[in-house]
Amino acid sequence: MPVAYTDEEGDAVNADFAALKISNDNEFIFIYIEFFHGEFLMQDWNDFHLYIDSDNNDLTGSSVHGLGAELKWNFGSRSGLAYLEDQQIVIYQNDLSLRIAPTITSSQFEIAISRNSFPLTNYGSQTVNNFRIFISELDFGGDLIPEESGGILYSIDNEVVPPVEPISIEKLNENDIRLVSYNTWNEGILDSERQDHFKRILQALDPDVILLQEHSDWNQINNVIQSWFPDVIWNTSWTYRDLVVISRFSIINDALMDSERTMVALLHTENELGKNLLVFNSHLSCCDNNEERQKQVDQFSAEWRDWKINGSGPFEIDYGTPFVHVGDFNFVGYRQQVETIRIGDIEDEEQYGNDFFPDWDSTAIIDPFLRHTGIRMGYTWRKDASSFNPGKLDYVFYSDATIDTGKHYVLNTLCMEDSTLNYYGLQVDDTQEASDHLPLVFDITVDGNLDLKEKHNFPKQPMLNQSYPNPFNVKIQITLSLLSSYTFELCIVDLKGARIKTLHKGKKSKGTYNFPWDGRDGKGNYVGSGVYFVLLQNEIISKSQKIILLK
Repeated sequence: MPVAYTDEEGDAVNADFAALKISNDNEFIFIYIEFFHGEFLMQDWNDFHLYIDSDNNDLTGSSVHGLGAELKWNFGSRSGLAYLEDQQIVIYQNDLSLRIAPTITSSQFEIAISRNSFPLTNYGSQTVNNFRIFISELDFGGDLIPEESGGILYSIDNEVVPPVEPISIEKLNENDIRLVSYNTWNEGILDSERQDHFKRILQALDPDVILLQEHSDWNQINNVIQSWFPDVIWNTSWTYRDLVVISRFSIINDALMDSERTMVALLHTENELGKNLLVFNSHLSCCDNNEERQKQVDQFSAEWRDWKINGSGPFEIDYGTPFVHVGDFNFVGYRQQVETIRIGDIEDEEQYGNDFFPDWDSTAIIDPFLRHTGIRMGYTWRKDASSFNPGKLDYVFYSDATIDTGKHYVLNTLCMEDSTLNYYGLQVDDTQEASDHLPLVFDITVDGNLDLKEKHNFPKQPMLNQSYPNPFNVKIQITLSLLSSYTFELCIVDLKGARIKTLHKGKKSKGTYNFPWDGRDGKGNYVGSGVYFVLLQNEIISKSQKIILLK
């Protein structure tokens, strides 16, 4: 049966464990960890240790905390030790089939370890039935969970979690628009040794739009895809990095965003969706380049904000244009990078301006969970020779204000039944041999009874743009964008909410307006240095922006 343990708050040096939960299915042991305060990166930047006494015998393995551990794993160093037959053996993530989610900073993690891994089965000589486990904040000292000597006893129950229902790879509806995002690893489709794997994968998925990362020779790619789908006329866009869009729909326009890590293409889908479809394709900086990756998502979000609000993008789009943002984002560090894309939370506001909600209805966009076709996992990258465990590096974000999704999943041929593979013309090692990334499948639902042009009544609310300069000491320019005629009041208030000066009261037509403020109140007197707020309001909305007056 699943086991749940809660820990006392405030007994930590750095990391304060809150809860530990254990369960299993027929392949994996699942370990859930939760912290009271702060966020951590489980695959790096920590000194967390996991100990498992796989035979529930304190006389075997390494004696620690009242148990005899056959396994000691250090998450921060991405390595561990197995104590078997009086030997101490260095082990790595692939020895455990280790899976950790998420691969970004969090206060909650789920860890999966194969029940059949050799450190737990002593090279297959035993079956894991009853085992003991504990986790420590540090190798010596710090918080423990559980605090009690001997760890937590867990008994394997094969009935705890039933096998997942396999995902069939065809569309739910024939007319749905299928997008496939795929990092093909060093021009993979042009690699003669890997090309057949890609051919089988793409023919089985039968996409309408293919968004590739790590490809630069767009002309050759187009020719190859054309040969695999001879009955379809393909259109290809390439923007001078490693990003390619291949589409059954004509490409109206395309561009490379200013960050040079994201391209955008407008596809002619008006007949299918009622509007044309905007697709973003990204490949962000890899690995430990957290600062550069945050800069790239900040810059992209600022560009999309100005495009969406002011129309100042690389080309013209209609208000309410459906959009999907896919790619290899390399999110392996701070969670903030995901939040910048998802909710428009720009970290460097001084450089890139104000936060904003990226969807047309002034909400966050959606980051759906894409599960593997045959197992209870969601990772998109795997390289067994690496010290990094498989993780979610590839994402699909979409505007749920404008589109609905049908099927969405990660194709992993290694976890599919032989009969299923044969049915779709696939081989078991196709995704493993084709690339170190797995293909992401995202279907946009096209319902004949649904008119997307009328589905959403978007609130054309005004937007407070970045005021400049901020802080200021002489004059500040407050900029407001109106997407339609609007009646509103714009004023300056202090920290207590007291009105300092009204800048506008009444109606304005569609457009962008500047409202200067020179630091004087309604009577013409200069106010003191400090924090003030620009307040935009009417009977429906109330928005504010902090400004700082320095003298």
